[in-house]
Amino acid sequence: MSDAAPDGASNGRLWFLGSLPPPLNGQSNYNIAMLAYLSRIATTAVLPLGTTFAGKLWRSIANAATLLLRARAGDTVYVSVPGQSGTWLLLPAIGALRLRGLAPWLHHHSYRSINLWPQQGIRMLVAVAGRNQRHVLLSPGMRDRFAALYLQRARRQPRGQAIALSNAFLFGLGGQAHRRPDRAPTLGHASVLTRAKGVFYLLDLFKRLLVDLPEARLIIAGPTSDPQLLEAIEAAVARNPASIDYRGMVTGAAKEMFYRDIDLFVLPTTLIDEAEPLVMLEAYASGVDVVATDTGCIADRIIARDRLLTMDLDTDSALILRRLTAMSTDWEHARAAHLAHLEGINTEAQKEAKSFTTLLLDPARDVTTT
Repeated sequence: MSDAAPDGASNGRLWFLGSLPPPLNGQSNYNIAMLAYLSRIATTAVLPLGTTFAGKLWRSIANAATLLLRARAGDTVYVSVPGQSGTWLLLPAIGALRLRGLAPWLHHHSYRSINLWPQQGIRMLVAVAGRNQRHVLLSPGMRDRFAALYLQRARRQPRGQAIALSNAFLFGLGGQAHRRPDRAPTLGHASVLTRAKGVFYLLDLFKRLLVDLPEARLIIAGPTSDPQLLEAIEAAVARNPASIDYRGMVTGAAKEMFYRDIDLFVLPTTLIDEAEPLVMLEAYASGVDVVATDTGCIADRIIARDRLLTMDLDTDSALILRRLTAMSTDWEHARAAHLAHLEGINTEAQKEAKSFTTLLLDPARDVTTT
């Protein structure tokens, strides 16, 4: 947990609009942590967004009515912006805030609005939120791209309003290097397993790697609701039981063991919503190197751009072979470098969190793009 909060709490109420479990997913997991953080610094009132379509529609109306009747001058409003069509259902609540003279903090966790620009729901959100709206993005690169696409192009351009805030500040990830056991070079992948996370490509990539490095191993972790994907994983394990290990969902000690058991984390994601994958930070916290696609904020978080995947099997297999070879010659130095990289991310995230918290607790303060 972050220690970026200043002493003292906000005098007004802090309204929290966001999805909470169930279901548990990347954003709802983040929202739990963010709500806990905000509850330390302010008196919070939670307005959930609903889960079913009917529930979401009801909450859209009920949240707007609640804010219109109960929000007061001096209150602060934090909104965890939902993905896809959920943005449209936020508009009544954002309109109510404008009528009450309150400017929302709109926290974006998805790269969809940038990857699929222009998103009309986001355009409407910016138009309705008023001149003093504030936006939170997950990295400086994401901040700048969002601001250029949606804020600087707005018909009535809001005043300075975009800041960067890495999710790293909430999770306090840290770790230590450990001795490498005598084992075969081992790749790892963990996620909620989907096609967009690149799992089919990962299986093909590992098959290509075995041509040059037949002793290599692959460990896959995470649940999947895709029957065809699960069938493909199980078939790959059946063909290569000594080379591929599927562990399903891992938490706690099992997750720690997963990272201890791998040498290189592979993330070939093409997910439209992908922004700042927590699994990257978890890998660095265990001293594990990462290769990943240039998707979302990944290029802002990866230790070096020469670790970016191209989605070409021969090119990416050669990259993985180089990284495994480099680590095998100097394991301890490589581990230390990855831990130092995470420390740098955490340090910057704490600075961003302190700035965010200061601005959040002072609604009258002007915000410039920082």
